[in-house]
Amino acid sequence: MIVEAVRAPIGPLAPRVNGLRDFSDFAAHMFRVAGRRAGFALLFLILGSLMEGISILLLIPILQLAGAGDANFDVRVPDVQWLAGITPSGTISLAAALSFLVMLVAAQAVFVRFKSVYMARLLDDFVNTTRLGLFESIGRARWSIFTRMRASDLEHALNADIERVQGCGYYVLLLLQSLVLLAAYTLISLLISLPMTLFAIGLGAIMFAALRPFRRRATVFGQVITANRQGQYRTVSDFFSGMKVAKSLNVESIYFDRLRSALQKIKADNARYVGASTIGSALFQIASVIGLAVFVHTAFTRYGLSLAEVVVMLVVFMRVAPRFMDIQTNIQQMLVNLPSFVSMRELKARFDAEREESDARVDTGKLSLVREIAFHDVSFGYGDRLILDRVAFAIPAGKVTAVIGPSGSGKSTIADLLLGLLEPTHGSISVDGVPIGGSTRRGWRNQVAYVPQDVFLLHDTIAANLRLAAPQATDQDLWDALHAAHAQEFVRRLEAGLESVVGDRGVRLSGGERQRIALARALMRRPSLLVLDEATSALDWENQALIAESIKALRGSMTIVTIAHRPSMIAFADRVVAIEKGRAVEEGDYQRMKQNEASRLSKLLSGEHSEA
Repeated sequence: MIVEAVRAPIGPLAPRVNGLRDFSDFAAHMFRVAGRRAGFALLFLILGSLMEGISILLLIPILQLAGAGDANFDVRVPDVQWLAGITPSGTISLAAALSFLVMLVAAQAVFVRFKSVYMARLLDDFVNTTRLGLFESIGRARWSIFTRMRASDLEHALNADIERVQGCGYYVLLLLQSLVLLAAYTLISLLISLPMTLFAIGLGAIMFAALRPFRRRATVFGQVITANRQGQYRTVSDFFSGMKVAKSLNVESIYFDRLRSALQKIKADNARYVGASTIGSALFQIASVIGLAVFVHTAFTRYGLSLAEVVVMLVVFMRVAPRFMDIQTNIQQMLVNLPSFVSMRELKARFDAEREESDARVDTGKLSLVREIAFHDVSFGYGDRLILDRVAFAIPAGKVTAVIGPSGSGKSTIADLLLGLLEPTHGSISVDGVPIGGSTRRGWRNQVAYVPQDVFLLHDTIAANLRLAAPQATDQDLWDALHAAHAQEFVRRLEAGLESVVGDRGVRLSGGERQRIALARALMRRPSLLVLDEATSALDWENQALIAESIKALRGSMTIVTIAHRPSMIAFADRVVAIEKGRAVEEGDYQRMKQNEASRLSKLLSGEHSEA
């Protein structure tokens, strides 16, 4: 029955954990982050244990006095060599002994408070450093890795997993404290009776070894927690991301059922684990009381210890035995949380492997757009799926270039390549002959602005959203950008003006207003290249016309690439590049291609006009 409870399966596993190796990796990581403070923490643990031990040891002479039966209240100290130099007569007064005990316990209480605060700060610094390290690894990685991952898994790692890493660190400190206390109590017990000390230690060690299956169970349960909570995060994230669609289809109950099922599974797994682990606690308690009875009987009948010595040995035994249980509990809890560290470590390593050049190595001076941006036989794909196939064309500086083509032809991939977010798998992209790549990639992004179809706005004020692109901008700079994006009038009509809160992802604004705020934000960067990726495809004709007017007014002040299929966002282009099935099939002057009835541009325009 007990074996079945320990071995019962509890669900799918996260990445496998090697308990001893991963624990050593975690401890090394924790103490590496802590640095010299880890040494101080260990010193404080030792000092605290010694103070507690001395206070217990002081009970022997006081208890011996209680059984003396005479009026001499001087306390005889134990026959310990290091005490002979302090009290040559072998006695101290009762008042002095009690005063010393009070002072020692008071000092211990103050010290414990200091130690607790120090340990809490140490643990918080460790967790914050770990969280920030993962956050920076994710943020500094190449964009391509994000296209292969769920955002909810990253949120889970930075929140739930890191919180469990904190728990793991906490239990490591408790484990270390239990080991130090065990060593201190063992030393005190040895000063009283070697055989009884060996008996207590032996009993605890046997019980600790017997509970090994429960520690293995904790490792499995920790892996299950990681997998289950990832599923929980995914359900919640998917629901919030698609809330509007879910409500429009009246399918909220599907997400409710998914979350309810996930929570029920977590509850069932947790109940099975707690049921199995409490068996170990019960067995340990039963063994402890049996051991205590044997301990007392042996101490009196075989070794003839005095009442005072037996009482103190009992105090020590009642401290030593729970330490083994504490060690067992701390190891179990650490193993439950350890998979979160393993998952976080693997995730961090994955992002570090995709790390971009650091800012310190960015060369911002090499790329300066004066003549053209050129694609040289550029290919790009994900695995076996080829999206662009040896694309070659030029984008003249200071002009407006329209990239057209059917959905799925690779237009948005071209935009990501122009932004320096993706790297060609073959070929290169150059700015005035200098390739974009390596140390020039991040520097190039400083000269580029981007307006996507799906606009992202912070749940903050209009001013805060604009200053995301230029933190030091003045209010006049903001109004200038809004004017250039034809957004000045509607912002002035808002009750709070620049301080108006736009809501989550800009929900309090219309689609056209969000798009114009996004364009104004892009213009705040004063870019050399402005990329518009289907920026008006979801807007009505009036809003498209407003944004088109804004773009036309920018002609000559910057290079503009517009990826679109509607006449209003193509008509002002100087050049057109047509993409089909990942290849550049046409390139040329807008007016000439428009007049050529066989061109892709002409067919696109005539097709859309006929639909209108």
